[in-house]
Amino acid sequence: MVRASTLLLAALLLVGCSDGEPERDDASTEAVEDGIADLYAGDHATEEDSEVGACFASELVDRAGIDGLRDAGIVTDSGDVATELPGFDEETARLWVEAQFACTDYIEESTRALVTQSNGKIDPEAYAACLRDAITDDELREAVVASLTGAWETPEVNKLADAQASCSASAVPPE
Repeated sequence: MVRASTLLLAALLLVGCSDGEPERDDASTEAVEDGIADLYAGDHATEEDSEVGACFASELVDRAGIDGLRDAGIVTDSGDVATELPGFDEETARLWVEAQFACTDYIEESTRALVTQSNGKIDPEAYAACLRDAITDDELREAVVASLTGAWETPEVNKLADAQASCSASAVPPE
């Protein structure tokens, strides 16, 4: 269940970029940001999901620029956001993670996802505190980058998966 949660979170985090100056004055920037925000927030987005998606999209475009997103396969030649995202190289994954972490707290998102997945059986405060104690921010970032590049067997991915498993087990209140 925890590895599936890790995979789900990694899948939710997919998008990428490349080198280059941001193109904030490009007329298509708003449409690209809207498309990325919608992709990030998902089909059944809450208001919070939409806000985080908009923040993420802006951060990603600022970091990569439209041309960088096009080079990474995130934006098509016609200027639309791709409906199926490509695999990511390390540079693209790092840009994605930096944009994502600028807009949201990964541990809070992991906690929210696990509480939903467990139908509220997990104590969110206990889980989040445990996870924050179990993994450093640098290890967490490296785990997400590795997940986005498909490097599932790295020490950081394994540490995150182990931490999620042990913290979820310890955050189930006794009945």
